[in-house]
Amino acid sequence: MRIDPDMANGANGADEQEPARAKIVLVEDDASLLAYAGSVLAGASDIEVVGQAECVADALALVALAPDLALLDLGMPDGSGIEVLTALRRDVPGCKILVFTVFEDRASVINTLKAGADGYILKDTSPEQLLAHVRATIAGETPISSRAASHLLSLVRDDPPEPDPAIDTPQLSPRERELLEYLARGLGRKEAARVMGISPYTVAEYIQGIYRKLQVRSRGEAVYEAVQAKLITLDRS
Repeated sequence: MRIDPDMANGANGADEQEPARAKIVLVEDDASLLAYAGSVLAGASDIEVVGQAECVADALALVALAPDLALLDLGMPDGSGIEVLTALRRDVPGCKILVFTVFEDRASVINTLKAGADGYILKDTSPEQLLAHVRATIAGETPISSRAASHLLSLVRDDPPEPDPAIDTPQLSPRERELLEYLARGLGRKEAARVMGISPYTVAEYIQGIYRKLQVRSRGEAVYEAVQAKLITLDRS
């Protein structure tokens, strides 16, 4: 595990006039991929990599840094990245979590979104796309690879859950449902606003309302819960 010493010691020697940079932690067990991700993000003036870990045990120690975003692998030598995701959701609820993995199977995608990931991208992502996805996640968008998004579609089309009459289904407005369908397909907030013909500010209000009604804390969770409750159909052309 590597931690930036200034962050660990709470140093504040940087010019107070400089805009705050987003604090990022990297969790990846492959040393070459860890170095690759670090090099991609190192050149960004708006990002600071404050810690790196190659196993779950070390990654859990990074939670104390209260990062703004964790770039998180799932397959770790001593456990699953979902353990780290769960700890971050519990202790740093404002932290965004972007899963960066080789796993594209349905179970990995669904379980990770259910656990509260904000985005799900694959490791064949180009350097330019990786940086763009990190920035988009920090900005509140939900990057989801097309292959991962296809599993959300199949969850509804191939294995729709039976409604439980004992559970009250949250009531979402037609526009909230429409927005969730776009988010499930991987559209960002700005793209969804453009397609729906509304402002990003209105989209943000819809998202907060959706979170409240579904009792979730991330868009990944919102999409998963909406699919499970059959609130969205994802069958539009």
